[in-house]
Amino acid sequence: MDMLKGDIESGEGMTTTILPDDLVVDILSRLPLKSFCRFKCVCKSWLAFSSDPHYRQKLPRTPSGLLYQKRELDTAIHFARLPSSDRDIDTTLSFVPCGRYPLQVKGCSNGLLLCYNGVSNAIVCNPATEEWMSLPYTQPGPTVSYNYLMLGFDPLWSQHFYVFNFQWSTAPIGGYNAEVKVLSSEDSTWSSCLWETDDAFWGGSIFVNGVLYVGHLWEHELLVLDALDTSTQSLSDRTIRLPGFPNGPEDFCCPDGCLCLSCGVLCYAQQELDGCMMRIWSLEGSDKWVVKNRLSMTNVFGRDMLLRTDSKGRWYFDYDILAFDLERELVIVLDRIAVKVFSFSTSTGTEIWIDCEPWLRYYYVPYYKKLPAFSALKGSR
Repeated sequence: MDMLKGDIESGEGMTTTILPDDLVVDILSRLPLKSFCRFKCVCKSWLAFSSDPHYRQKLPRTPSGLLYQKRELDTAIHFARLPSSDRDIDTTLSFVPCGRYPLQVKGCSNGLLLCYNGVSNAIVCNPATEEWMSLPYTQPGPTVSYNYLMLGFDPLWSQHFYVFNFQWSTAPIGGYNAEVKVLSSEDSTWSSCLWETDDAFWGGSIFVNGVLYVGHLWEHELLVLDALDTSTQSLSDRTIRLPGFPNGPEDFCCPDGCLCLSCGVLCYAQQELDGCMMRIWSLEGSDKWVVKNRLSMTNVFGRDMLLRTDSKGRWYFDYDILAFDLERELVIVLDRIAVKVFSFSTSTGTEIWIDCEPWLRYYYVPYYKKLPAFSALKGSR
């Protein structure tokens, strides 16, 4: 690719400046996605950077769509693309050997996927680079009734990913206890038990800046597990309250809102009590939530009433929040009345229907850089 040339034509004695490609890419990589998309139209050279395999790993990443699997017997991996998505990514994961059983997607973190291959094997893969690795099997204790794996990857913090294994067992006096083990791709081995709890942190999870945030099944709070301390082999933990309202009154059937990573920060979105507005907060500091957006949902749906009652007289919203991305000005919701998924732009209000199973889905933004853990494996492409 030729070096980008900027001709300065006005004024006597002006000269032509030449910038190396690497410097141009470094400048473009610091732009917000919306600005980067506009500047791709400046010239053919800038447009070419966005599709060049060597450079695009450094540039702002365009969301591809939603990965999902149906709840019926058909366990194939499906992909609902967004209009701006990349077309050269194998989201069917055909490059991963699946053995006797189809792959099942169980988690997604910054472009990496956590999948099950068969009964006990877990796999982490990157569809954008067609790399994968099988995780070593961790033997559960005799009382363990359920293993719940959570994937954590944040390329702005580390080029290594982490898998957290919550092993739930029945407590002697009732309820459950969980032990947490951690695998780092740096050494590909499971730690011993690093943390224990008897609370029901079993909801959705987000990994940001080396910190895992896990939702509670029914309480309006998050478990915060800080980065693994390699010197002491321990996890520090705390809990923080979520903003908004907790689950609503008894006659209000409202699930908690939606956690997402946006602009490198943990964010949370939830409907207001009448459903007509959506509020989005960002986490600033250790436990302070700050309102970043307040969106009118009456404009999106074209009606003023967004609450209904079920057969038991309980109120519920007409829609659920599935994913959002402030940097990309994108919100994805499930219309519970039409039982369909659609996205809308927070700036233009443009709506796009997405052909997607509404239940088991993961917002996917590809990551193109090859990781050390994958590069050392023969199974990677």
